[in-house]
Amino acid sequence: MITVYHVPRTRSLRVVWLMEELGEEYRIEKPGFPLPPEYLEINPAGTVPSIDDDGIRMGESIAILQYITGRRLPQAMEFTVGPNPDPAAYAAHLQFLHYGEASLMGPLSVIFRTTKLAPEGERDNFSVRDLTTALQRRLALLDARLEDGRQWIMGDKFTIADISVGYALTIAQALGMNDVLSDKVTAYVERLTARPAYQRAISQ
Repeated sequence: MITVYHVPRTRSLRVVWLMEELGEEYRIEKPGFPLPPEYLEINPAGTVPSIDDDGIRMGESIAILQYITGRRLPQAMEFTVGPNPDPAAYAAHLQFLHYGEASLMGPLSVIFRTTKLAPEGERDNFSVRDLTTALQRRLALLDARLEDGRQWIMGDKFTIADISVGYALTIAQALGMNDVLSDKVTAYVERLTARPAYQRAISQ
């Protein structure tokens, strides 16, 4: 059984969300925050999420999503484009799977740390303004993807790319950045967060 080390509202939500989508039994451990020193035995990087899958330990939320769907075939196939996908579909799926972390969460993490954690007087600075502009440019890729009216990133099929991107978009909303989200992207977030598996995950 997979154990997920989970701190609510962090990237570990992606992993809990996937487990809820799969309907597979799993166990949650909440190490708390700040993370206790003994957690470093699970993840020496001192980050969440982490998983322990019968002795196999991993961090990095996107890698975990790929690992879980790759190991739990055929039931997890529903959430990927494998096993022998069209090359263009496979490329698009990988692109958006990693886009959610690399292109969206990168700037959002800095914006969060600056606007929420920095001392008063240092929260509105060049980095925040520059990264907000960069985020708007990057969100244009998602907006274009949704232009044809598709429900999910890969069309009618919900995949782990949606989990990756969806988590980042909920963080943008939590930071009060709704103005950088187009109407199409906002509607997409509403569809994502209405999913029963997401609702179960967010309550963990």
